[in-house]
Amino acid sequence: MDADPKETLKTMFDKVNREDTFSQRVGVKLVELLPGFARTTLAITDESINIYKMAHGGAIFSIADQACEAAGNSYGEPAVALQQNIHFLAAGKSGDLLEATAKVSHRSKRIGLIEFEVRNQEGLLVAIGQQLIYFKKRDL
Repeated sequence: MDADPKETLKTMFDKVNREDTFSQRVGVKLVELLPGFARTTLAITDESINIYKMAHGGAIFSIADQACEAAGNSYGEPAVALQQNIHFLAAGKSGDLLEATAKVSHRSKRIGLIEFEVRNQEGLLVAIGQQLIYFKKRDL
């Protein structure tokens, strides 16, 4: 019997926000989850900037990675990243609220491709990229 898709999404939404301790530590929050799609947010603070007073690349990468993690796992199958690329297009700054959206653009039995973007509160495109994921076999 197949799982209820709504229950699968709710379970994954709760699991990501409750159990991803790294994202909790840096302040990334999953705010929306649909099949193959996720949206996350991160407030840039003085603790997440680099020596040039810009949002640290690791912070931007982290918000994108969290969105990809949620989108990839939204089907109820365990999915892990194989590779991720990111292109930084604009600088974020302390006080910005970043939002990442990730969408599964291709999915086969074992491999998926996710495309993502990160924008600030004004809609400025901060970063874009892709993540290649692997759908693991369920543990029996």
